[in-house]
This record gives sequence, structure tokens and C-alpha cells, in this order.
Amino acid sequence: MPWYHALPLLGSAISLAIIIFTRPTSVSRPMAFTLLIGGLMLLTLGLVVRDLVAVFYLASWLASG
Repeated sequence: MPWYHALPLLGSAISLAIIIFTRPTSVSRPMAFTLLIGGLMLLTLGLVVRDLVAVFYLASWLASG
């Protein structure tokens, strides 16, 4: 597996960790909400990185041809 396939997973894990570690420790905000937001960020970052990789791959393929 190429290294750039691991970028969405790595970015998602980092963003989820940032959300969990920087959230307020108030009792009124349950962990499920934090995990939901983290999951949505994971999905969004994965889709963005996938599209960026596809665009750069296409650009390099067109430039080499």
C-alpha cells in the first residue's frame, strides 16, 4: 500500500485526538457527542485527502504524457 493511502487514517486519528483532548471536561458534554464529531471529521478529512491525492495523481499523469 502506498504511503499516501495512510494519510486519511493518520489525519483522522490526529484530528480525533485533538477533539478529545481539547474538549471541555464539563459533565454536560458526553463522550458520545465528541466521538460523533470526531467521526465526522475523520470522514471529511479522509474524503478531502482522497480527492487531493486523485487530483495530484491526475496532474502528474497528464504532465508526464
